[in-house]
Amino acid sequence: MTWIVMTSSAKMPSSCRGNYRNVALVKLTPEYAAAGLVPKMISTRAKGVEKLSVRGPLNVGKTARAAYQSQLAWAEAEADRLNREQEAA
Repeated sequence: MTWIVMTSSAKMPSSCRGNYRNVALVKLTPEYAAAGLVPKMISTRAKGVEKLSVRGPLNVGKTARAAYQSQLAWAEAEADRLNREQEAA
């Protein structure tokens, strides 16, 4: 498994009410994937990160239709699809 989904808190101004988070689709380097390690931060500068796609800041909301939940579901499905494609190749 070389594609994983990571989340983090989003930095927002104090005038924004509610909770905001980031969702990232991360491709790990082969060394990190083989060792089962996870990067410590969502950044292209983090050790073990080969590719990165960040979505956010997203409002967490209270329902499954909220931006955060829908992007999290998309990212998990996309990671599964990419991992299956890689295994098939």
